[in-house]
Amino acid sequence: MLTIILPFFNEAGWIGRTVASLAAQSDTHFRLLMIDNASTDDGASEAAMEADILGDRATISLCAIPGKIPAMAAGLAMVDTPLVAICDADTLYPPDYVGRILELFETDAQAVAVMAIDLYAPRADPRSGRRIARIMRKSRRYSAKCHAGGYAQAFRTDALRTAGGFDSRRWPYVLEDHEIVHRILRHGTAVYHPDHVCFPSERRVSRTSVSWTRAERLFYRYLPRGALDWYFYRFLGRRLARRNGFGIALRRKDWASTAL
Repeated sequence: MLTIILPFFNEAGWIGRTVASLAAQSDTHFRLLMIDNASTDDGASEAAMEADILGDRATISLCAIPGKIPAMAAGLAMVDTPLVAICDADTLYPPDYVGRILELFETDAQAVAVMAIDLYAPRADPRSGRRIARIMRKSRRYSAKCHAGGYAQAFRTDALRTAGGFDSRRWPYVLEDHEIVHRILRHGTAVYHPDHVCFPSERRVSRTSVSWTRAERLFYRYLPRGALDWYFYRFLGRRLARRNGFGIALRRKDWASTAL
């Protein structure tokens, strides 16, 4: 059984389609826990309307502490299933998304994380095929690194909690999706599969103000596993702090895009 945590803040115009894609999953062995991070728009009503078909398998809870990390922590505290996934409010999930997560965990006892591949074109588009091949190569070559964002991550609940869960005292910055994977991979492996995909909004490609630099990304890719504590907690965290790259910055939503 899987719990999907869906944190959101002011996602009207986006979240309805995301929830509808989750409500349309072919495998129904999941619960949807939507965490409203004190939105001031109609996103919660939009989400509730699309989730109505799920009945008591869908819940909306309020987390008034601003920031995605506190919202995910509040959600994780309510999880009582063996598996937990994090989804984002501006991402579409194919009907087999939940089924793939359950299957991949079931067939790999060492897996503590299952990662989907983010696509920005239809599945049959050659661009998607090239991206899938690229991510699969990277996942094999750099198996100690994270190759999927928070819109595409699922974990064994016990392993996630053992790793410390979502904690803004430990990591108050953006890129929390990579930092949490660094911690959880101390307890097992991450699984990628060419058929396990999702479709984030294209507005993500312009989020340079709340991301890492190319140099920081390459440094992360090539550092040995043993240096990753240093990388996150003495190098990257300090650099993000200097340029105000705190998780709360994601609430500004000032990247160049409009709702579909």
